[in-house]
Amino acid sequence: MKLRIFLAICISVFLFGCNQPKGNGISNGTAWASGLFNSNGKQIYFTATSKQGTPISYQGGPTTGMMMMGGNFACVSCHGTDARGGSHVMHMETMVAPDIRWTTLSTDHDHGGVGHTDAEQAHNEAYTFENFMNAVEKGKHPDGDELSKDMPRWKMSEADLRDLMEYLKSL
Repeated sequence: MKLRIFLAICISVFLFGCNQPKGNGISNGTAWASGLFNSNGKQIYFTATSKQGTPISYQGGPTTGMMMMGGNFACVSCHGTDARGGSHVMHMETMVAPDIRWTTLSTDHDHGGVGHTDAEQAHNEAYTFENFMNAVEKGKHPDGDELSKDMPRWKMSEADLRDLMEYLKSL
């Protein structure tokens, strides 16, 4: 009798957990709580979804291996909670995500880092909104050269992209 009750409880908990509605505005399997984000840009950075429900869609970039985990990554996945970037090892591949705080992007500086080629380190033009849009959507440095092959390409509305830029400015 006790075993039946225990199994019934386990099955109920499992079914309840698996059938939770996805109406909290958060997608991609992230564990962020609903209402956690005080701005649309911050929500986009952490979840790859906007507060308005407009899609932030993966439109290219890493195509081999599991770097994108089926598209379930957001900016935070590589650039970290503080947007300072860092080195990540995934499936025996090392990927270096740069610091994308606006104070870094909007200053003439070396965009390279550990693990970057000399050509990648040579990019030192400051970002503007247009440069930022080209980096996010087309994977291009301000001078037009390609970003790292590990940088995904994202598609979002101009308003969402501006909100994301404003969030990066706040860091």
